[in-house]
Amino acid sequence: MKNRRDQRWLLAFSLIELMAVTAIVTSIPAAQYAKAQQKAHQIECGSNLQQIGVSITAYQTGENKFPDAVFYPDKPFEDPKSICKILENSGAGIPKEMWICPAAPDSLKQRGMTFVYNDSFAGRQSLPNPSKAWLLIEVNCVSKKVPPPHPQGYNILFADGHVMATNRLPASITSKQQASLEQLRRDVEGHRLASLFLKDTPSSDAR
Repeated sequence: MKNRRDQRWLLAFSLIELMAVTAIVTSIPAAQYAKAQQKAHQIECGSNLQQIGVSITAYQTGENKFPDAVFYPDKPFEDPKSICKILENSGAGIPKEMWICPAAPDSLKQRGMTFVYNDSFAGRQSLPNPSKAWLLIEVNCVSKKVPPPHPQGYNILFADGHVMATNRLPASITSKQQASLEQLRRDVEGHRLASLFLKDTPSSDAR
C-alpha cells in the first residue's frame, strides 16, 4: 500500500513539473517563436545535443546508471537534480550555452536550459531499446500552443546517442503525458496542490 501511494505522489510531482513548464512556454508570445525557423539553428542545436549525448553515455558507463535527474529544473546550474548539474559534477565540461537552443526566444534562453529530460529513465541501469528511447527533447514540446523550434520540428536526443529532427513527438509526450495530466487533475481535485498549480494555470496541452 505504501509503495502504491509513493508511486502516485511521484507521478503527481512529475506531472506538476510538466504543468509548470507548460505555463512557462505558453507565457511567451507565439511571434517570438516564429522568427526562429532557421535551418542553421536546427543544425547547431542538434550538434549540441549530440555532444551532450556523449557526456550522458560516459556518465551511464561510469556510474552504471542514467542520470537521476528531474524533468525540468527551475535552476539548471544550481539544482542538484538537474541534468546540467549532474553532468557538471561528473566532470563532463559541457559549456552552458550548449544547453540552450539558438532558436529559442530570449525569455526562454534566460532560464539557462531549453530541453526537458526523460525522468522516467532517471537512475535506471539500462534501457531495452535505446534507439527508440528519448532522453532530451526541446521544451516547446510540452504544449500545442507553442510552435516547434525548427523547420523540421524538434531535435530529440535518444539513448543510443543519435539525434533526430522530427515533427512527430514521442508517445510519452503526446498520449501518455496528456492522459496522465488529465488523471492528475482528477486526483488532486480538492487537494492543496490543485489551488497551487491548477487554479491559476492556463490550459496545459501536452502534445
